[in-house]
Amino acid sequence: MAPPTGPRGGGHGNRPTVRGARGAGVGKRRATPRTDRDGDVSMDSITSAKIPTGPSAQSTRGGRGSRGGRPSRTSSRFAQNVRNYVSEQDGASRNPKSQFNKVFIKIHGLKDSKAASNSDGGLRSLLEFLERKSSHERPITFGKGFIRGDHVWLKVNQADTHHLLKLNGFTFAGAPLGIQEAAGPIPEQGSTDDPETKTTDTKDKLLAVLASRYNVEQKLLDLSALGADQTLRSMGAFENKALAEKSFKALMRLTATRYDSAAEKEAAIQAVTLANNDILDVGEVFTMAQTLPRLRRLDLSGNQLQDFHKLSKWRHEFRLLEELHLVGNPLTNLSNYPTQVIEWFPSLQILDGHRVRAAEEAAEALKAWFPVPFPRLPSNLRDGENNVASTFVANFFTLYDHDRLALVRQFYDAESIFSLNTGTEPATSPYHNFSRNLETIGVRSSSAIQRLLSGANVIGELWAQLPATRHVSLEQAGEWQIDCHTFPGLADPSGQGIATGLVITVHSRLEEVDPTKQLVGTRAFSRSFILGPSLPGAPHPYRVISDDLSLRAFVPQQTGAPAQAAPAAAVPVAPSAASPPVPPVPSDLERAQMVLELSKLTGMNAHYSELCLAGLANWDFNLALRSFEEKKAELPPEAFVAPPA
Repeated sequence: MAPPTGPRGGGHGNRPTVRGARGAGVGKRRATPRTDRDGDVSMDSITSAKIPTGPSAQSTRGGRGSRGGRPSRTSSRFAQNVRNYVSEQDGASRNPKSQFNKVFIKIHGLKDSKAASNSDGGLRSLLEFLERKSSHERPITFGKGFIRGDHVWLKVNQADTHHLLKLNGFTFAGAPLGIQEAAGPIPEQGSTDDPETKTTDTKDKLLAVLASRYNVEQKLLDLSALGADQTLRSMGAFENKALAEKSFKALMRLTATRYDSAAEKEAAIQAVTLANNDILDVGEVFTMAQTLPRLRRLDLSGNQLQDFHKLSKWRHEFRLLEELHLVGNPLTNLSNYPTQVIEWFPSLQILDGHRVRAAEEAAEALKAWFPVPFPRLPSNLRDGENNVASTFVANFFTLYDHDRLALVRQFYDAESIFSLNTGTEPATSPYHNFSRNLETIGVRSSSAIQRLLSGANVIGELWAQLPATRHVSLEQAGEWQIDCHTFPGLADPSGQGIATGLVITVHSRLEEVDPTKQLVGTRAFSRSFILGPSLPGAPHPYRVISDDLSLRAFVPQQTGAPAQAAPAAAVPVAPSAASPPVPPVPSDLERAQMVLELSKLTGMNAHYSELCLAGLANWDFNLALRSFEEKKAELPPEAFVAPPA
């Protein structure tokens, strides 16, 4: 297989008509890459490198910064336009407030979110999300926003600005938000100041660059020596190092949008050359792995990758890569260079023009990367002659509707785990502080761990706070989807070896009372159980090891009607399962006193005491204390002021 054509591509094929100097690439400095406000590694840039005009041209590195003094107006305009297009802000400067105590805020990301399909473009949902997330210290309300181009524009009080800017990078409805202060008033739709008008011109120019660098016969995208590209230089695409990286992200985004499907993109682009870009770390161009994950040939020659740490971000990427060129990078001088590269890329067959393994060996290496999946066992709602799954399902939902305390005592023990997953719920919803929806609370949030309940006592306390329910009768078979299969490999709690359990998945709907508005409504739900044998002496021969409940949006049956006035067709909810009133939110002083008291009783330091109170307990002191007793043995030593007794 021929290597990708381009500078240092092994000498095969046609070379580009312009070969950039080593200094005319993406980077120019040798320092350790720094991160910008997005948390991305910033590529170094070059604005002053000259393009070699003959075969004797030397590979020289450019100086630091532009030699022409201040950047041109064209470059400055491009810098702003590409920031608008890529949706990520440098945040290098802040503009003065527009009038007295008011400033304008620009927010990007709404159009990429799931809420964009709403009738208002998702604007109201976004503003509610921002109000909720920025109101930790005091309630904050934003006025009417406007969508202009790819941005939402808001006029806010100067005092509220820093609360809103803290949300830069937060995820809303599946899309990251870019939030920054903006200069000037909200532009009129279609005016010369409209961000959409400005970025359209930038987009067209970047598309022209991609078109000029695509070789349809070789299915090659030539992105070598980008810093020497005349079009990109005239646009100011490498005015600074952060902008250079964002320009590359814009090129990748446009590449992805040119094709109707992933299969079409894979067939069209099978080779890419990034030669002679002075890349210090592949993190600078990481987005290419997301845009072209099934790439077959890649040329990284003539860059500045010092060691394998600089290549490690692509270790688990490009699993179908068959050919790789790294000539001219310092890491090729390492003793373990060929062995390490072959290990990281399972399909690799050619390295720097030399065959390193046969196609059959590469196929076996790729196969070994993927673990053997669990066997697909047929659905089975009967466990021998005992009908365990059928009996469990019938008893479970009846007890959940009428006597949750008896249910948790019968089927749950100290090792049982329960999790709750809902969509976006209002702050007044009983589910709001317990849902483990990672899109809402954030994958890195400590709440993601705190909201995984463990132990029958804690699970029972939570169930007591959830709204009353009434599930559809199991006699209505068309309303239920139930599946069950065996789950091998469970540890037998009696210590007699390995046991076999059951996995049960249930999909149906239920009726529920909204305790804040006293409305009867319905929800669709999914519930997954893992059942296993119980400890000796337990009230039941099997127990719930894991219980995961996912609830869909609440749909009122009759808007504004109280629960007791529900239509006759609605099944009444058992009063014994009614949700208790929502306790008042304690003041800051009361919270501080609760943290101090919990620390005294448990020996935990103030930080962990506050986490315990603010998590699942939702500032319920008794629930927090019970939760501590359940989790005490799992807490790390640093959670305590002194080792616990």
